Amino acid sequence: MEITLESAFSGTQLMLEMDGRRLEVKIPEGVKTGSRVRVAGEGLPGTAGGGRGDLYLRVKVMPHPTFERRGDDLHCEVPVDLFTALLGGEARVPTMSGPVVLRIPEGTQTGRVFRLSGQGMPVLRAPKERGALYAKARVTLPEKLNDREKELVREWARLRGSM
Repeated sequence: MEITLESAFSGTQLMLEMDGRRLEVKIPEGVKTGSRVRVAGEGLPGTAGGGRGDLYLRVKVMPHPTFERRGDDLHCEVPVDLFTALLGGEARVPTMSGPVVLRIPEGTQTGRVFRLSGQGMPVLRAPKERGALYAKARVTLPEKLNDREKELVREWARLRGSM
């Protein structure tokens, strides 16, 4: 059965139809691709009139457009504008529970990774524990500069000995 990362994060209840019966399946928080979910008493009938066995469903967590899951940790990229990267400031980081503010130190380079403890996936069978979120800074440059901005950048480059 395929579920979203959001469903794996918060847990969910799914309704399945099997042999004309509707089954309610509880998916626990923190479930991973490859996990098995047991549905008691919904398997095949036993031999010689025995009761039904258990049904096991294998879970596949679908890819997410923002987050990559590695175990209980999540990874994402965070755009950081040039000025915040140079001078320091704040950036908004998406999490599964909503955005949080991350302090960006001055001189942050593209590719720097920030670890946000407890912002990852719930740990299966211990949902009060959480993995980490690793936010990788991606410094973004202004796309269009006006004449004055170009002049200032050229002056800055000369001050740094780059021109």
